[in-house]
Amino acid sequence: MLEHPTTLGEKIPNSWQSLHFSKNCTLENNTSYDATIFFVIKGSIYFSIENAENHRIGAQEMCVISSENSGKMKVEENTHIMMCSFQIESLVSEQNAINELMNQEGDQSGRFEKLPIKERIGGYLGELDLCLQEGLDSAYFQEIKRRELFLLLFFYYSKQSLAKFLQGILFEDIQFRGFIMKNYQRVKNVQDLAVLANYSTSGFIKRFHRCFNESPYKWMQRQKASQILFDIKGGTKSLQEIATLYNFSSYQHFANFCKVQFGFPPTRILDKYVVNESSN
Repeated sequence: MLEHPTTLGEKIPNSWQSLHFSKNCTLENNTSYDATIFFVIKGSIYFSIENAENHRIGAQEMCVISSENSGKMKVEENTHIMMCSFQIESLVSEQNAINELMNQEGDQSGRFEKLPIKERIGGYLGELDLCLQEGLDSAYFQEIKRRELFLLLFFYYSKQSLAKFLQGILFEDIQFRGFIMKNYQRVKNVQDLAVLANYSTSGFIKRFHRCFNESPYKWMQRQKASQILFDIKGGTKSLQEIATLYNFSSYQHFANFCKVQFGFPPTRILDKYVVNESSN
């Protein structure tokens, strides 16, 4: 009888985790993220997806599980895994490379795929694990490390291998998502984006809601807020530069936007972040 039932994905604020498991435990793959890349550092795990056969991922191997492929993970020996969970819509900087993967020919029949963890990826994961252990786990840091991971994947693995490996997230709507991610910052409002996508406004809103599960206006506001917060925390741009970058008509308009989205003006957000970072 298996012991230590656990649920993956519960109350996880960040996208990276480093987990150690003793033998004989079962875990539910129940995450709010669109997809998770599992890296088995030591030991092995078995995935049972939708009551299908078990898939074994051994030491120094990795796999991708999408949120649509719910299932259980079984551990039969002492195991160390690292996980990178993410939303598809966060793959902004990788969109062109992902579009190239979708054009790859070959067998992408939906089979479970895994890849070996190459030496450079293993070294990267080792350094990241140390940072997480030492408490360097802010959302800003973890997003930077996710981007670095995808840069390494696209550099060290062939397009054909990655197309098979990532096939679970290269679904039909990713082309629409890709168009949105590429163009939403170029327009001022939902109507302009609908015209650019060659949709009527009503048709665009329906397609958008089906793909993103929320209205395009709320999504665009949330994306804008997320990018602004990322830039404020980055500390490389002044607040006035950020206001100009995101086309606010005035600094006061920018400050009001921050108050609505975050509950604080941008100066308070910056001060709060600097204090938090200096205390770590």
